[in-house]
Amino acid sequence: MVGPLDKRRRMTRCLGCAKRRIKCEGGFPCIHCVRQNAACVAQQHSGHGMTKFVNKNQQDDFCARDQSSDKNGITIPSRKTPGVHPLGFIRKDEGTRLLDYFASFVQQNMFTMSFPSIVSDLLPLISTSPVLYHAVIAVGALYANRHTGGRALNGEKSPYVHAMTSYHKSMGILRSSLRNRDVMQKEDVLWATFFLGLFELLSDESGEGWVKHMLYGTSKMLQLVGPTDCMSSPRRIFYDLFRVLEASRALLYNEETILSQECWLGLQKSLSSSATQWDPMEEIITLMIETSAFSLRAGAIIEVIPEAERFTDPSVALIAAEGLDVQDTIYNWHTKALLQLVQDGPNPYSNLALLYYHALLIFVSGNYDYFPYWDNIAAPVLSHAEISEHLTTMVYLSDEVLCLSKIPGVMLLFPLTVAGARAQRADQRSEILHLLNQIFRKGFVVANKIRDNLLQRWADRDQEETMNLPT
Repeated sequence: MVGPLDKRRRMTRCLGCAKRRIKCEGGFPCIHCVRQNAACVAQQHSGHGMTKFVNKNQQDDFCARDQSSDKNGITIPSRKTPGVHPLGFIRKDEGTRLLDYFASFVQQNMFTMSFPSIVSDLLPLISTSPVLYHAVIAVGALYANRHTGGRALNGEKSPYVHAMTSYHKSMGILRSSLRNRDVMQKEDVLWATFFLGLFELLSDESGEGWVKHMLYGTSKMLQLVGPTDCMSSPRRIFYDLFRVLEASRALLYNEETILSQECWLGLQKSLSSSATQWDPMEEIITLMIETSAFSLRAGAIIEVIPEAERFTDPSVALIAAEGLDVQDTIYNWHTKALLQLVQDGPNPYSNLALLYYHALLIFVSGNYDYFPYWDNIAAPVLSHAEISEHLTTMVYLSDEVLCLSKIPGVMLLFPLTVAGARAQRADQRSEILHLLNQIFRKGFVVANKIRDNLLQRWADRDQEETMNLPT
């Protein structure tokens, strides 16, 4: 390793530039490799002169050599004896530090049980894929920005500037990569679309960037590849991760999702049937996807029926009956989940699954209880008392998930939105705002958009109720 007083320049050329015998700009990946969309691989340096890590016996030998004896044989510590361990002086370059922050982010945000293991699977791809490298650096830099208060280290760029720079680099490379015919099969590009979308959740309060990445990036790529139950470990982790976030997105934004298509529902049924144990989390996600599809279909049917005929049209009664079936399926899931909970005990994901259960029941009821043409028809409508009970439980479960687990708060945005839409009392509203503030403070700034929407909704509702009061 070139020392601080050594005037020789350290070799920084990558293998690609070395083979072409051209000047390398340095950094990783270098500018030339980015332009060529080629893997940027650092040259391997020989072991001579490099930093060596020592074990305790070797360290004791070093200490012994740094000591001297007087004429009576008494050992006298030398002034060379260091006060700090030698390894403490080793500094990491900026890219390595930001990768460390990215790894910390993954460990602290367990979207799924298997998500934290993805770092070791992705490292080989990160080292050879510029699009993925810059995407994860962008996420790592945002995480660093939050933990360092935005302070730049050693005269380098601030973490936030580095995050934005890396994000735009990854986006530029992604656009170029999409021209390749085999891009849909590349796991690095698939993961890059996810981390770019995640970056939006961490940096953009509107959430619109995340929706675009999910719809026009990740969903599009998965749709073109098609469902298959023969997946590598990273792709299976990706699929499970995509399901839980996509189900929440579809319900939050009342939009379609590819996961409601028969081929994708069939894939999940095949995967679930081959599992050794029933997973309540996987099944509640399936129910979220099916409920979202039902809500969109029911709304489309009602839309084409003239308002005056909705009280007598037989289609309206059929939709009510279908809704009761959906509600029964959700109740049946709850019974099965409670039995397993008694057997296996609670865990963070069982709390999250129960949170989704309560939110789904209120969501289904919301398709009916706002409209008078179902007043005299049997429909899955919850009473005010039932909704209030569900809200109380949801606030409790949300607090448990946020305070006692590493499940990221962004996974609570759907149930908290549902809870907020039905919150009538001041104490309920205050607790929901407190939970959204916790999510915001943990880095997911999109929580502010949910908060602002709820505040506006509450203000409009309170004003309407005031106007309807008898004079």
